[in-house]
Amino acid sequence: MKIMRRLAVVAASSLALALLVDAPAAQAAAPPGLVVHYSDATASPSGAVTAQLLDGTAPSSTEVGADAYGEVTSFAFDAPIDGTVGLRVTGDSAFADDLRYVQAEGGSAEVWLVDGDPRVYGAPIEIDPAKLRVQDRRAYLPVSALAELVDLRYQYGKNGYRFDGSPTGSLDILTLYRGRDYFEIAVDTNRIGSNVTGNMLNAYTELVFDDVEGFRDGGEYYLSLGAIERTLQLGTLVHPNGTYLLEPQRVAHDRLVEAAPASVGFDEAKLAELDAFVQRQVDAGGPAVAVSVTKDGRLVKDDAWGFAEKYSTSTGPDGETVPAALLPESEWTPATSDTIFDLASNSKMYATNYAIQRLVGEGRLDLDRTLQSFPGWEDFTDANSEYTGKWTVGGPGGIPAVYTGKETVTIRDILHHVGGMIPDPEYPNLTSAGGLWYQNDDPDQRAGIIDAISRTPLRYTPRTVFAYSDVDYMILGLLVEQITGQRLDVYLEQEFYGPLGLADTGFRPLEAGVDPARIAATELNGNTRDGNVTFGVQGDGTPVPMRHETLRGEVHDEKAFYSMGGVAGHAGLFSTAGDMAVLTQLMLNGGVYDGREYFPTDVADAFVQPFAVSPSGLGASTIGLGWRLHSQNAAAYYYFNWGPSRSTYGHQGWTGTLTVIDPLHQMTITILTNMRHSPVVSPPNGFAGAEYDVSDLAPVSAMVYRALVGDEPDFTAERTVAAVDPVTVDHGTSEAEALAALPATVVVRDEDGADHELPVAWSLAGYDGARAGDYAATGELQRPAWLVAADGAELLTAQATVTVRAAEGPGTGGPGTGGPGTGQPGTGQPGTGGPGTGQGGGSSSGDLAETGIPAGLWAGLGALVLALGALLAGLGIRRRRAMR
Repeated sequence: MKIMRRLAVVAASSLALALLVDAPAAQAAAPPGLVVHYSDATASPSGAVTAQLLDGTAPSSTEVGADAYGEVTSFAFDAPIDGTVGLRVTGDSAFADDLRYVQAEGGSAEVWLVDGDPRVYGAPIEIDPAKLRVQDRRAYLPVSALAELVDLRYQYGKNGYRFDGSPTGSLDILTLYRGRDYFEIAVDTNRIGSNVTGNMLNAYTELVFDDVEGFRDGGEYYLSLGAIERTLQLGTLVHPNGTYLLEPQRVAHDRLVEAAPASVGFDEAKLAELDAFVQRQVDAGGPAVAVSVTKDGRLVKDDAWGFAEKYSTSTGPDGETVPAALLPESEWTPATSDTIFDLASNSKMYATNYAIQRLVGEGRLDLDRTLQSFPGWEDFTDANSEYTGKWTVGGPGGIPAVYTGKETVTIRDILHHVGGMIPDPEYPNLTSAGGLWYQNDDPDQRAGIIDAISRTPLRYTPRTVFAYSDVDYMILGLLVEQITGQRLDVYLEQEFYGPLGLADTGFRPLEAGVDPARIAATELNGNTRDGNVTFGVQGDGTPVPMRHETLRGEVHDEKAFYSMGGVAGHAGLFSTAGDMAVLTQLMLNGGVYDGREYFPTDVADAFVQPFAVSPSGLGASTIGLGWRLHSQNAAAYYYFNWGPSRSTYGHQGWTGTLTVIDPLHQMTITILTNMRHSPVVSPPNGFAGAEYDVSDLAPVSAMVYRALVGDEPDFTAERTVAAVDPVTVDHGTSEAEALAALPATVVVRDEDGADHELPVAWSLAGYDGARAGDYAATGELQRPAWLVAADGAELLTAQATVTVRAAEGPGTGGPGTGGPGTGQPGTGQPGTGGPGTGQGGGSSSGDLAETGIPAGLWAGLGALVLALGALLAGLGIRRRRAMR
């Protein structure tokens, strides 16, 4: 997105600027309350900033002032603020309705805002202008200088792998390290790879490397300001007082608002490439796809492709189910942005984890309490474990020995997936589960499934191995029900989905009256994998109950459907991409949405901290409290490669769903597919729909990131300075008076043909007011940082001629008119025929003399007033928001 503006500032000269607060480089501690610094595109910055607490409480007082940055608004509240405080810039040109929340610490918060930019920043960091290099209308900063200003490390070396097609060791590489992220730049080809892993080098390599705006000069590499924004997610600000870097601060946006992608930094042509890619996949037979993207509090994409249903079973003449077949194309159901998808394991996060996070925030759940200590779970013991079915020691389930420690398993262990549970005990499958077999279609009856889980043996010793397990979240969902006294779906509707206005999110959509035509179908022939799987035979010789019809509106997951009545902590949630945009934004917001706190920000932060069984493995960890994380190093969580920052978290679901939440880019991506709605081509779990690149999900998010390009701050080269009319002064005029007679501003035309009125500081070479003749005046332009010399040229100056008149002949000699001055009284003697109009030769001169202030100083002050009045329409801010 291009946000470039000129801010006509109150200051007209260095003297006027000195009357304001110094440019914010080193700021004192913020006073109590909220202080908002704001720059906009008007002559007098006026954001009309308002503030409120989360509950809507207005400030007790508001003071508006100014500094060299722009408008400064200070808010005080009757009670000390601690935590979330909101602000709205009602005068913003693009985000006037955006209520933003920031976090107050120690009772205060201080932030810097820029018009047309939804982000919130800390105090600007000034860049030494001597270190900036401007060429081709772009400014570049050497990496060494950048590292002195922000938290950045760098090193030069050779490529340690095949970089962008070049052999190992053949390229000079500059590696930048910032936070958890790293960026490798080939300094001679200006190509960049971000957080490159082995996964990325083995697939979709065309999505790994990209151009970077920079150049090498000797032993230094220069990055453009735009590249700094896109790569490091810093803001840059080109201000009349200089050029600054801006560190983004945490911000939450009260509500999502639909907006054009370009408004937050997307190249819409590149997003169109994503659309074309998905459409090609669909045309080739791929699944339905729905994608939503939020950026900086804006919903910028909510689209769908393909078909919600293409295959279906039918009923035979005797009432039997006829295996699924491809429907006539005229009967295919198109997918739309309103299509509801089975989220599969994304249910773990946007149902169960949200409930857990809320209960923790309310103090109703202690994560370090053991599961066995909760009422109803007393039998979750080693002694009660039953080794049966495929879950015998040495059996096909893979349990090599008896493991103990169930009584020690805590809720935190379960969230971390280190409780030692079997990943999938297959409770509905009699053949696999043996004595643990359990089916029940009533979600209000929970005793049976709690008993089956309590008797399930451990697969690992607790806290020794990370083992992703559905059982973990079956337990957590049941705990939510026990603590709240409500069924999981009822509690979530009451506490989350209803207040959030999510009409298309919930469990068991068919029972809720949703038209099946709105729901994306999943497996073709029930859970049979096209006839390759059965659940066994009961003692009476009848098959264990199993679905055979095409699944549409019923949860695909076997345990959720057959053992928990469609309401489970690990699976069963349905939603649209649009509703998921709100749910992902809620987490990005730190638990706040639409004026309500759903869980505390510190709880949200705690749940996405990396965890590892061994501290030495923390850098490679991809697990938080339930959330899947991008690791700091190593191969990382597969789905978060190809674009997302290393701060990213989210989850993936087996039906073909992915959520990506990236705090660094202030962005969320939801990808929903029904890739299981396709024939099984490699039994039991190899579906044809999974063989398309779009079903790998990562290429979709990668193309979203590649479309996030932003723009370079636009530096304009000056072309000409308008001619200045010559000035004539009387013989004997002082230099100060002669300078004051010159114009306070001149007009400069840039290379685009635009005119800018700029203040000018004049000097006169060899001036002597007692000697008649022409004198050359040179004006140094007080130009904004974005107005630079043309390539290869010197900075322009204004030129003028000051002519001193010749001395007049002897005057008639009237009496002097000067009254007493501040020094000696006027002499009042007759004119002596010296220069002038025949006034007396006293030290005073006319009316001005009567004030006792030298006439030259009066003239200088008058020029300053004129300069202030001009308001410098040409001076201003050019600033491009960081590539989002």
